[in-house]
Amino acid sequence: MAGSKFGALLVGVLIGAWLSSCMAYDFYVGDRHGWSPNPSEPFNNWAERNRFQVKDKLVFNYEAEHDSVLLVSKEQHATCNTTSSYLKLEGGHSTFAFSRSGPFYFISGNITRCKDNGEKLIVIVMAIRDKSKVSPPSSHPILPPPSSPTLPSPAPEIAGESPSISPSEIEHPISAPPQHSSSHFSSHYSLGLFVSLLVLGISVGF
Repeated sequence: MAGSKFGALLVGVLIGAWLSSCMAYDFYVGDRHGWSPNPSEPFNNWAERNRFQVKDKLVFNYEAEHDSVLLVSKEQHATCNTTSSYLKLEGGHSTFAFSRSGPFYFISGNITRCKDNGEKLIVIVMAIRDKSKVSPPSSHPILPPPSSPTLPSPAPEIAGESPSISPSEIEHPISAPPQHSSSHFSSHYSLGLFVSLLVLGISVGF
């Protein structure tokens, strides 16, 4: 009986972890105000409050007659250059899915709204962590001195003496990344935990 409960718990944990890695979320730019000029909260501040991952989507709601969304380069974003873009979203309601990690730059297709009304956005998508590529901190290995031919009448060695090492030659260990508080955890993990507990409850009930 105990073995079956443990097996059900393990299956639930695995399913929850799988769902957490596969789920994609929609983020509404500007929340209820949408993609609009003179936002009550700067769009970059809105982006900093959220946590974006690959496969997540941005949802833009805006005035189709007067506005659009352009995906541009960093330089075009800085100058509100609307003459060319990687992608143009229009129609009043648009979505954009993140296919990679890194920065994404968006501006309004209306140059006045971009330059004078703060309608521009930078989103940083988190990198997918590969634990197999993370190596533990290590210092420089101590290599044996190279061999050399025996010289006549060598100077006597003083026992216990070793070459001095300056502080600058000691490699500082890589510190672990700071841990985020529980209030910053993504809802990805909440869903996974819910599924795990649900599977466990079903197994105990039956």
